[in-house]
Amino acid sequence: MKKIAVIIIIMLLSMGLWAESKFRIETELGAAFTGYNDVRSPNKDNNSPLLSFKDELETNPGFSSRLLLHYQPHPRHRISLLAAPLTLKPKGILKQDIMYEGVLFNEGESINAEYRFDSYRLGYRYIFPKRLIILKSVGVAAKIRDAEILLESTNKRSTKTNTGFVPLINMDLGYKVMEELELVLEAEGLGSPYGRAEDVFLGLDFTINNKLNMRTGYRLLEGGSDNDEVYTFAAIHYATVGFSIKL
Repeated sequence: MKKIAVIIIIMLLSMGLWAESKFRIETELGAAFTGYNDVRSPNKDNNSPLLSFKDELETNPGFSSRLLLHYQPHPRHRISLLAAPLTLKPKGILKQDIMYEGVLFNEGESINAEYRFDSYRLGYRYIFPKRLIILKSVGVAAKIRDAEILLESTNKRSTKTNTGFVPLINMDLGYKVMEELELVLEAEGLGSPYGRAEDVFLGLDFTINNKLNMRTGYRLLEGGSDNDEVYTFAAIHYATVGFSIKL
């Protein structure tokens, strides 16, 4: 999946150089804090309780990073590629027996877990020529999630991986506080009877010059799925800082 993303990026770069189109690169770094994070696998015919990576185990804040490439062939149209890896490592002593992917982890066992949720997205946004009050753009995105939840004790190990496609819709809001400072709200997500995905950013965008912007704020990544195969829902809170560079 990562190779596909790299190939797409190279193709877009080549197209842009040939057509002399506009590019923008965004980077975002920060700390990721666990809200709720509950899992059970399999979900059907499993009497085991949900395992909480917040209440049952302890999850220290993790490092977060994002990389976006924007390609704008026209002032009203923008294509974007996003890579957003995330890995958290809960650990602790189980307070109850947990059956996970056919392996029984007993009460009192010391557990080292890994929660990995890597997200890759190809998105399109229509940028309004004039803002509709504070609405700047709307669009859609195709998201590929590459996820793994692993539990490990001294002599036991069990893991659940999942790679899947999720369609999303998005919007971008902005309010000019002053010429160089804008309050922004970006939201992307979609829900269904089987699950949901939400990615929301609220923060401040500082214009340093005509090519460089700095951004800082709060991001919420929330969602999961509930089906026979697995139950997993999580809310991850981010404190972020990033830069945007026009090429």
